[in-house]
Amino acid sequence: MHSRGNILNIMAKFHILKWLYRHSPVNFYSITENSEIIIKSINNTFVGYKYNKIPEQNQIEKLRNDIKHFKRLFTVTVLVAYVLLIYGIIFPNYDFFIKNYINAGLIIFIAICLIIVLAFCNSKIFEKYLKRNFGEFEKTHFPSSNSIESQSYKDFKLELVKIFVLILIICGAYIWIGSPYETSVELINKGKYDDAIKMTTIWSKIIPREARWYSLRGYAKYCIADFEGAIADYDKAYLLEDDEFKTMNFDNKIFIKYSMKDYSSALKDFDTEIEKTDDEYEKDQLLWDKAQFLYNINQYKQALEIYNQLIINAENDSVYLLKSRLYYERAQVYQALDKSKEAQQDIDTAQELNLSETFQNPIPKPTLLLDDI
Repeated sequence: MHSRGNILNIMAKFHILKWLYRHSPVNFYSITENSEIIIKSINNTFVGYKYNKIPEQNQIEKLRNDIKHFKRLFTVTVLVAYVLLIYGIIFPNYDFFIKNYINAGLIIFIAICLIIVLAFCNSKIFEKYLKRNFGEFEKTHFPSSNSIESQSYKDFKLELVKIFVLILIICGAYIWIGSPYETSVELINKGKYDDAIKMTTIWSKIIPREARWYSLRGYAKYCIADFEGAIADYDKAYLLEDDEFKTMNFDNKIFIKYSMKDYSSALKDFDTEIEKTDDEYEKDQLLWDKAQFLYNINQYKQALEIYNQLIINAENDSVYLLKSRLYYERAQVYQALDKSKEAQQDIDTAQELNLSETFQNPIPKPTLLLDDI
């Protein structure tokens, strides 16, 4: 019982809300034993402005309200400055900032300098306000007072309630509405393409370096026959993506050009990407896709040349190039060229390499894929 009483006494002395209040911006002044008032700096909780005379209650109330306005102005200024920093400097030069730790550190340095400059300017404005309304002050250390000013303490608890309610609203909205990505996919699946375009456009402005917004918007634009817009979005998504969905975005762009019968532009895209890549495996995959595309647009001789090269490449690339499948696809090209003997030879070779029948499918046509993972 004695131990329990000690614990309760300690808990009574260490009141978490009162401790938070004493270290919060709402606790904006302290009265010393010498009947002096120290007004807390609005940006530095350890700095105070000392006056020998305690202001009248109406002056305290005015100070309380004016400090709220100063803090709100500072918060809005910082927010606007950070938005300009992110969208005006960081996102347009994203590739530069992510190249190495030095460039990434530059972002942090710029942000720190920005907050220091804004805080300094805001403090100077606040000091001029104090001089104009209360006269000259002595800059000093702001003490952690044990006294609790009732109105400020009520304001503090009210602010905590507002924050808590805001968090609940955000969490509730996320649970009710769902993630914007899943919502966009759902809108597309329901055929609400215009709504999906609006949703993805908003989020592409908020997070412009996220490829999925452009990928989903490209799909929705294709569905409403905005082919040029869809191609532009898939191009954007392809440049931003750096995982397994990168290929999907490129293939979707090729599909749209295939459906538009813009074959020359699609082949130019293939050649550009093949020339750009230094990865031999990725190059083999692009060549294979190009060979399939050539077959589907009836350019069989050009397709045959690529299949011949891929079968040779397959000797060193057994992961991305499946020889049995390559032989079977080349057999289809031979059949289209009326070379039945060569086609049968490739079919026999494919069967020797792979006893399963799963590889014996027609050369796939270009397909539009929706990333709904």
